[in-house]
Amino acid sequence: MKAENLKILRENGMNVPQFTVVAGCEEIDLSFSHATLFAVRSSFAGEDSEEWSFAGQFESLLNVKRDEVKGAVEKVLESARTAQMEVYGKGSGVQRHACREENVTEKSKAKELQGRELRVVIQEMVQAERSGVMFSANPIGILNETVVVVGEGLGCNVVEDRADTTAYYYNRDDGIYYFERTGASPLLREGLLQELLEQCDRIVKLFGREMDIEFAIRDDEIYILQARPITTLQTRHPIILDNSNIVESYPGVSAPMTQGFIKDIYYGVFRTVIGRITKDAALVEEMDETLRNMTEIANGRAYYRINNWYEVLRLLPFDHKLIPMWQEMLGVRNRTVPDSGRRVRLRTKLTLMGVLCKYLLRTPVEMERLNTFFSVYSKEVEEHLEDLAVLTAHDKILQLLQLYHEVFDTLVSKWDITLINDMYAFIYTALSGKKNRAYIADIRNLESMQPVLEMARLTEIAEKYGMDSREYQEAKAGYIERYGDRCLNELKLETKTYRTNPERLDAYIAGRQGKTKNMTEVSMPVTEHHNLFVKRAKLGIRNREVSRMNRTRIFGIARRIFLSIGEELVKQGKLSEREDIFYLTVEELDRNAGQESFDDFRHTVLMRKQECAIWEEVPAYSRLIFSEKIINKRIHGAGTDILHKSNELVGIASSVGNVTGEVLVIESPEMCMDTRGKIIVTKMTDPGWVFLIEPALGIIAEKGSILSHTAIITRELHIPSIVNVKDATKLLKTGDKVEMDAVNGVIRIVERVE
Repeated sequence: MKAENLKILRENGMNVPQFTVVAGCEEIDLSFSHATLFAVRSSFAGEDSEEWSFAGQFESLLNVKRDEVKGAVEKVLESARTAQMEVYGKGSGVQRHACREENVTEKSKAKELQGRELRVVIQEMVQAERSGVMFSANPIGILNETVVVVGEGLGCNVVEDRADTTAYYYNRDDGIYYFERTGASPLLREGLLQELLEQCDRIVKLFGREMDIEFAIRDDEIYILQARPITTLQTRHPIILDNSNIVESYPGVSAPMTQGFIKDIYYGVFRTVIGRITKDAALVEEMDETLRNMTEIANGRAYYRINNWYEVLRLLPFDHKLIPMWQEMLGVRNRTVPDSGRRVRLRTKLTLMGVLCKYLLRTPVEMERLNTFFSVYSKEVEEHLEDLAVLTAHDKILQLLQLYHEVFDTLVSKWDITLINDMYAFIYTALSGKKNRAYIADIRNLESMQPVLEMARLTEIAEKYGMDSREYQEAKAGYIERYGDRCLNELKLETKTYRTNPERLDAYIAGRQGKTKNMTEVSMPVTEHHNLFVKRAKLGIRNREVSRMNRTRIFGIARRIFLSIGEELVKQGKLSEREDIFYLTVEELDRNAGQESFDDFRHTVLMRKQECAIWEEVPAYSRLIFSEKIINKRIHGAGTDILHKSNELVGIASSVGNVTGEVLVIESPEMCMDTRGKIIVTKMTDPGWVFLIEPALGIIAEKGSILSHTAIITRELHIPSIVNVKDATKLLKTGDKVEMDAVNGVIRIVERVE
């Protein structure tokens, strides 16, 4: 296997040291090389295959002198014969098997192995300054992560842990890597690392599978010493996680309660919507496992399990047309659609065709009903919360948990229409055509803009009457009642909002005084368009923004319920502070509800906070592909970077315009940030970003699409924006001067900071 692979590599232009192959009985001829030192390794048909890996079992001898090669070959052959006999012994019954059929299979394999020809590779020795191993896919089960391990000296020192090593972990979808070092391990210059990764990619394409590659480096020249398949990975049905769109709602690491809340909501809503549109209870049960995992948490971050989304979308008629629409509207970069193997019954397709046609007409009416219901129901819940304030501690917690489950079940049973409205907006936006996108931008009275207008009014009142005045305090209370849950990271339960922490609103208003932008022209449409598709697209988008505002209030209700529970647990000495409640799960609280008293959660909270801090160090990859199970990483003190640099970036122009200005890279947004006259560069925005976007000169975002929040709000504010710009926060730095061509989606770096 080694010899054949080396031959393929050499024939395809890879830098492989000269070698020859000898069988056990052949005369050794070293005329192929003038080298004085050689490496001697085993190579027989089937070695390093899925049936017989023999990793580390055969002798490999390095720095063998010319006159000692024959003896080295004999040692390698002897080690191979010994390994063969061990396998033959297992097959002959030395090890007992519970099943006779298994015993026979092992025996036949052993006999087959014994009959295979033993061969040895004799290769010129590379006196490496650095050596290492590349795994095209991480052997622990991460398929889109390449691992490069490198240490000083020969490869045997790296493989046998006799040298300090640096391990590079490179996500192929994002082009981002991080590295971890042991001791005084070496760092590769970026160009050399990139060359290694490029060669790894070439080798994978040559063999058509994931590979384990040994390399050596001398005078910055890379030598490929051997390449064998990685035999431990299952690649047929990978788990694919993608954060397109969901990262707008859940950026960064989320606390455990938010993690569970995300999965529960998506499961409940999708189960309801599949029941609504298919009218097939048996199908809903059949798809239960899929629906239960529409989202996943990896390294503390929220992702779509995109395989499952495609499985749901395949239920729809014309799915081959609808899936590309969905991908475009959500900004999914990798458009590959994996095949789950599930086949949709014709009866289901026909039923769904009728339902889809119905909802292409009725969705706005259904959304209006939902909005009306929510307005009434949310007030009822608010009143119920006030009534619970007088209860004693344990009873209060039980009643609060019961209220949470009632609210959750009630809203999940109705909220599925918002998913249908999303599809409604996607379809009509796509049907309206790209030439009409400018008309779709002008939406009168967009719900997401109302908090901005109200905030401007509140600032004016503070400037006129003072922040201690009755006028300001009344206006502030009115703002919090209507929009107190709208803020940065508003869908994370652990977020401190204006409702839970009103002092944050005072601080923001104090910082805005004297800086308020004239908002009289905001939300005024330029022109109306009579195209039916444009009108319905705008209606779908408007309803989408209304549902987002209502969703914010739902999360606000849940947040207040759990904070109230946290306050009671602090009184009982079970938590250190009320916000610690978000490091528990609803299931843990439910289990404790049946006890006379709650557990002491303080140690659990401490451990989970430490775990979240570790996850903060893991790069926020946009896509992760796992072999068989989701793997959460634990890294410490890692360095991170991307591999490519460019003076021109491209993305999707989402709000037209041309501006030149100074970059402000925002990794961790704060409401008090001064963005006036700056071009914001960020990974994504959520609805709460509207307060940071409004004073800015332009927006560049790594995530997004023409229907993302960034796109909708910037169009409404007439601020140029470009979304889906890969690696923007890495390639641009605060202080850089850039030119934004938000007509063609191009960013040019005019001047870089030192």
